[in-house]
Amino acid sequence: MIIAVLDTGLFPDRETMEDALSELEPFHNVYRCAANRTGLCNHDWDQILDELLASDLIITL
Repeated sequence: MIIAVLDTGLFPDRETMEDALSELEPFHNVYRCAANRTGLCNHDWDQILDELLASDLIITL
């Protein structure tokens, strides 16, 4: 399974989600994106969109 993790900084219980994701990573393809970082250019957003569209599951943190 392809899992995209979109890190927005909005999820309040981040530690629990990070623990859960660390359990999934050995068995699934997990793509992590820090959408809340500064300086993202159009190329970065294009890559993020490609990963989101190719994923089976999207998790927003």
